[in-house]
Amino acid sequence: MTTSIMDWDGLNIDEFSKVPLQIGHRLHESELFGDTALARLIENSSRENYYINTMDIDAHDVSTRREGETGDISGEDALKAVADGHIWYLLMQPEKVDSRYGELLDAIYDEIAAHVPGFRVSMKKLSILVSSPKVQVYYHCDIPGQSLWQIRGSKQVYVYPNHEPYLHQPSLEKIVMNEAHEISMPYKPEFDEGAIVYDLQPGKMLHWPLNAPHRIVNNDCVNVSFTTEHMTDSIRRMFIVNKANGILRHRIGLNPRAQKTDGIGYWAKYGLAGVYKLSGLQKKRRQSFKVDFKVDPNAPRGVRAISGYEFQK
Repeated sequence: MTTSIMDWDGLNIDEFSKVPLQIGHRLHESELFGDTALARLIENSSRENYYINTMDIDAHDVSTRREGETGDISGEDALKAVADGHIWYLLMQPEKVDSRYGELLDAIYDEIAAHVPGFRVSMKKLSILVSSPKVQVYYHCDIPGQSLWQIRGSKQVYVYPNHEPYLHQPSLEKIVMNEAHEISMPYKPEFDEGAIVYDLQPGKMLHWPLNAPHRIVNNDCVNVSFTTEHMTDSIRRMFIVNKANGILRHRIGLNPRAQKTDGIGYWAKYGLAGVYKLSGLQKKRRQSFKVDFKVDPNAPRGVRAISGYEFQK
């Protein structure tokens, strides 16, 4: 009999994707997330499949976020720089390096589909996060459905309601239209009063409602975690509505409020989004980043400044 990945005992399935849920899992025991496997991923991931950031760890200052590169150092040295520095690694599409990550992703979503009635995904992806003690992920929202799986270390995860004032609708629309980064979502310290705060430990997973803003602060320890993202029919419909509302607001100057994902209004917005895409006005998904540091385990904060250059992905 196959062992379950997640602990479904006592979970109210009806709440899945409707409220924030913390669910147990056993993937913190997997060798796929040990240092040897992570070092190989860092060494073998192609440039378009990773991000490296450094930032101020003492304040919520988005302007201090910088983009870097691994360079020619070993995976082991990169992990040493993470342990001693202020670095946040995001390793995307790890299945291109090791097919076992793709098998794990399939197993996760097969298990969710077996427990959550009607849950079917049209897109799914897994990305691995390796980050330094006290590093932050600034306030943002994600467009697909998302879960965060803790493997090693611990972090404070602040999850906010997915409505105004926490979720600024015009900003969400800009993100959907590919005209703004996720961290452009406006944040005020007083929002924390409305957040649910989780001390996320190894063997726990968080899943929250669609587009719920969140931010993360690592505890004083190295963190290893991964995210899973997915699209369902209902999520795709909401994406189309937000995109059409963005066109109406930011291109035509209207103030749309309706977010229905069915009926005549929905299909009108579906048509508008399609026409906008075909018109050539929609921005391409490739984005430019200024890379201005290399990972260096012997440098302060684990980063060494280099001459800046633009990189597209």
